[in-house]
Amino acid sequence: MAKAEIFFTSLFKRVIIIIFVVLFVVFSFYFLCLNHVGVNQLGVAYDPIGGQIAKQKVPGWYITGPFVRVAYIDILPIRVTIPSAAKVINTRLVRFRAEGLDEYIKLQGFGYDLTTSLENILMGYAFSGREYPFLEIMEEPTEPRK
Repeated sequence: MAKAEIFFTSLFKRVIIIIFVVLFVVFSFYFLCLNHVGVNQLGVAYDPIGGQIAKQKVPGWYITGPFVRVAYIDILPIRVTIPSAAKVINTRLVRFRAEGLDEYIKLQGFGYDLTTSLENILMGYAFSGREYPFLEIMEEPTEPRK
């Protein structure tokens, strides 16, 4: 009977170790190699080893390499306003267009904080007086506010 107890405790320890190893592998794969792009997002995956940039336009799960950095850009409309104490405030409703992502990266570069100041970046382009392939101006003020 002592041999049976030793066998079952040894088997129990092995099963516990195998479960922990499997959980570690699954969680490592999830955190290192999976990313999710939402419905109103555009994913930009940058591979620093190969220097390639991949667009993730379709919402869903993507498998990438462990060293690939992914940034997300919201493609919902954003209201950009120039802060001013004047009575007339310049406000525009703009939206990032996925078709112009390459031009945006040429002008701004790729950083992991690609979206941290997207509102400020788009405000600069919206009031520049030029058209850009990555920026859609959806609404401009028609009459001054009082």
